[in-house]
Amino acid sequence: MTTAEELVADKAQKVHDLVEAHPEYDDDTEVGDINDVEERINFIVPQTDDPSTPAFTVRSVVLGTIFCVLLSFINTLLTFRSNAFAIGANIAVILAYPIGLAWAALLPKGNIINPGPFTMKEHVLIFVMASCTGLPYGLDNVVVQAMPQLMGNESITFIQSWAFVFVTQFIGYGMSGLCRRFLVKPTAMWWPGSLTTIALMSSFHKVETGDAAGNRFKLSRFTVFWIAFGCMFTYAWLPEYFAPGLQAVSIMCLIAGSGKSNPAGVMTKFNAIAGSTSNGVGLLGMAFDWAYIGSTYLTSPFWASAVYLLGNIFFSWILTPIFYAQDIWGINAKISEDDVTHNPFLNSAHLFVGNPDSVSHEQGSRVRPTFFYNVSDNYNLNLTAYNDVAPVYITGFFAICYGTSFLAITASLAHVFVWYGKDIYRQTMNAFRQVRDEVDAQDKHVKMMEAYPDIPDWAYLAFLGVITIAAVAVSLWTPYNMPWWAIFFNLLLCAIFIVPFGIIQAISGFGLGLNVLTEFVIGLMIPGQTVAVMAFKSWGTNNLIQALALTQDLKLGQYLHIPPYAMVFAQFWGTFVNSIVATAVAYFMMFNSGNLLEQPEWQYYNYQIFYSAGGIWGAIGPQRFFGIGSLYEGLLWCFLIGAITPLLPWLGNKYVVKSKYWHYINFPLIYSMWGPGGYQSLYTLPFIIAYFGQVYMFRHQKEFYQKYMYVIGVAFDASSALAITFISVLGIYGYSFTTRWALNPNTDVLPNELTIWTSTAITTLPRG
Repeated sequence: MTTAEELVADKAQKVHDLVEAHPEYDDDTEVGDINDVEERINFIVPQTDDPSTPAFTVRSVVLGTIFCVLLSFINTLLTFRSNAFAIGANIAVILAYPIGLAWAALLPKGNIINPGPFTMKEHVLIFVMASCTGLPYGLDNVVVQAMPQLMGNESITFIQSWAFVFVTQFIGYGMSGLCRRFLVKPTAMWWPGSLTTIALMSSFHKVETGDAAGNRFKLSRFTVFWIAFGCMFTYAWLPEYFAPGLQAVSIMCLIAGSGKSNPAGVMTKFNAIAGSTSNGVGLLGMAFDWAYIGSTYLTSPFWASAVYLLGNIFFSWILTPIFYAQDIWGINAKISEDDVTHNPFLNSAHLFVGNPDSVSHEQGSRVRPTFFYNVSDNYNLNLTAYNDVAPVYITGFFAICYGTSFLAITASLAHVFVWYGKDIYRQTMNAFRQVRDEVDAQDKHVKMMEAYPDIPDWAYLAFLGVITIAAVAVSLWTPYNMPWWAIFFNLLLCAIFIVPFGIIQAISGFGLGLNVLTEFVIGLMIPGQTVAVMAFKSWGTNNLIQALALTQDLKLGQYLHIPPYAMVFAQFWGTFVNSIVATAVAYFMMFNSGNLLEQPEWQYYNYQIFYSAGGIWGAIGPQRFFGIGSLYEGLLWCFLIGAITPLLPWLGNKYVVKSKYWHYINFPLIYSMWGPGGYQSLYTLPFIIAYFGQVYMFRHQKEFYQKYMYVIGVAFDASSALAITFISVLGIYGYSFTTRWALNPNTDVLPNELTIWTSTAITTLPRG
């Protein structure tokens, strides 16, 4: 058996020979990354393929459909929970394995129903169908517009709602297929997020990968998977059930407590701003809960994790407190949700009143976005209500988050242009000439995929055309309406950003989104039209999400040698089934669930947030927030800064010292800020885990890294999700852990009560 190290050396020699023959590739970014990528994948990705292995079978379609229906039903139902959660596709993969084996063993063999042993390729298709069972993005619009407790548009029919969900789910797929040569075939586009799925499949099925560097560790990946699964499943009950305080530990509050002058339980101003993981920016905060960490930091390259986390640390822990201290936007001291101690409040995505003479609100108090709706005018802006509280403020933390979103948008275009522009140009020209790309042809998996017929570009283009026509029809003749030209503008945005955003996700494992840009642009173009803005947001954001989802699955298929038509069918079929089931479940919950949605456990907060967001971007509009003369107009400079900063490392590589490390200074990732809302405890431990897994283990325990690291990551993800599912079901039936102790404090005394340490005791207080 060939070792992974030998495979890497062989590929390095081929790359060297290619550069010798073509000197113009000497400074090519993609070519320079190939060896690093090979080191990370050869020990887990199959190195051989048998094209006769069944993939697209009755068994895979039936099992995939069953899990797709079940997960779509459950996940949509659970979105109406106050504490919403979802069951991931890995659970379906684990459950499908014994069912597939039993199907192969018990049914008569050698026919269309049972072609023989249950194969990895069938298992992958089941995973792809099950992975389509998340909540369709367009369903937020459906619930917000149709639900009686929200906008309550009684004219909307089920067919209209399903049509909207269907077209918003599918239109991005056509765009994805046209980008295969940029995002799928190149070796450098390795999609780290797929490695845990590959590890899971390689653990459950016997595949021929590159041998690990050594033979000290004898346990199979299958065995290690179940050991890791059992350990994390057991541990997850601690932070999720018995000790929820471990989900966010405010280190600075532990150290500083309440200070010398404050009474016990009252935070210092420093801790309220910087130390608290719930009230402030969570300086050095930690989450000892795998659900808050995830396997991304075990699979993504360390440089990507480092620049992403260091960027967040700079904007959250350094810049935000400085901006607060300087009171950049004013009334910082008055923004608070603490009626007892009046602690300043940063960790919020809410709106606050700026008018000191407001009739309806106190200055600095929170105002709900729905306050600005004119219900009698299709929920557009109530100008009288707005003028009563204007200017409307957001916290400095939230403002910086918007600034980083603007930075990331232009930085992604500039970064990809300077570092990957030559590759994109070469691949585009080769596509027009209908010739093979010499660099991509070096990839062994691309060569093995030549055994399967590919789906031609014209088929994806035709599909895109048909869905676009359907999208225009939905926009014109259903209540989910927006101007017809907005559909084509959406497609233009997706066409501009799919390759830059796709490249960044494919090389790093971290994704970017278009949600802020779509809200911003359409809010400027059709200000005050709430329904149209919400619809455009769903179109624009989901187009890119779905396009990159199919792209990543096509890369997964390339790694595991699945016929492209089978991968595309699985994605399309799973999405189609999900659109029907999810819409039907949403309608049941809205109109046939009795008084269930009146219960405190079923308050559909996710949909209420989307409803409120319509007030920010639709009713009020970005012009009043960020336009010339507005309070936050200075943030518009971020678009220019984002376009310029990626040039700096490129110029350093060109004129200072030539090094591959320059392009690791990835400004789009640096600008990808997590932002306010939720616990601010997501940087410290992830950084430690990323360094331990991708640096220490890779350098000093390479055999263990190659054999088990990705397997342990997927086992932790799956077991943590399963534990949370069980705990949530217990909560649905009223079972909770009621014993109070330091890490499970009583939060019933005051709303949103949290716990901090003091020098003498553990004390409860609001917002700490």
